Amino acid sequence: MSKEHSLVIGGTSDIGVWVVESLAKRGHSISITGRDKQKLSDLKTKIHSKYNILIQIYELDITNMESFNSFYSGLSVEPNHVYILVGYYEDQTFARENWRELEKTIQINFTGVVTLVNTISINMEKRKSGNITVVSSVAGIRGRKLNYIYGSAKAGLTTYLSGLRALVFPNGVHISTILLGPVYTKMSLGHNLIPWLTLTPEEAGEKIVKAGLNKKNEVYIRWPWRFIMFIIQIIPEWIFKRLPPF
Repeated sequence: MSKEHSLVIGGTSDIGVWVVESLAKRGHSISITGRDKQKLSDLKTKIHSKYNILIQIYELDITNMESFNSFYSGLSVEPNHVYILVGYYEDQTFARENWRELEKTIQINFTGVVTLVNTISINMEKRKSGNITVVSSVAGIRGRKLNYIYGSAKAGLTTYLSGLRALVFPNGVHISTILLGPVYTKMSLGHNLIPWLTLTPEEAGEKIVKAGLNKKNEVYIRWPWRFIMFIIQIIPEWIFKRLPPF
């Protein structure tokens, strides 16, 4: 068995399957979570037959926070690396008008992820080693008309990860934050995406894995977004509120 074992949360998502593929190419044994048992089984069969590595699968719902302690303690192999790739963004107008949709957006993008990272990081601190890589979003840098509810959850996640990184660093645990821009996935269907600013899921998966293994702190995995978000941040509010939706 490889000495490197990775846990991929949301491994059956559009980006998650490529994170799994990227780790498998590097010889990691992998535990994969998802909500769909059949997708998990199919992914396990595909990756094992292609790379002949140990693959274990677990059903996990990021909103079922009561299950996290038993889930993590039940892993047959404790991971060196954890990649968290869950996210949810649907209709912001509906989320503004319907509290259940609002709660779902915040639970999946913030509360569930934070609760799971708490569980994992506490265990890693006890053994004084481990890397956790979490996908956040450029949408959390500044609130914009089209996605401020989703963006506010991601802003909270980025801030949480920054504080946790400082807390656990002395104990040998590293936290990487991925400030992800647009990717061609099911979640982005219907959005007007700019091709040169948008990644394929395969590109995103490879860049996320590299960032985690290289122990990056906060990283824009499509470099132009660093400059784009810098400009967006410095626009005065009296101008910003008058801009058309983008």
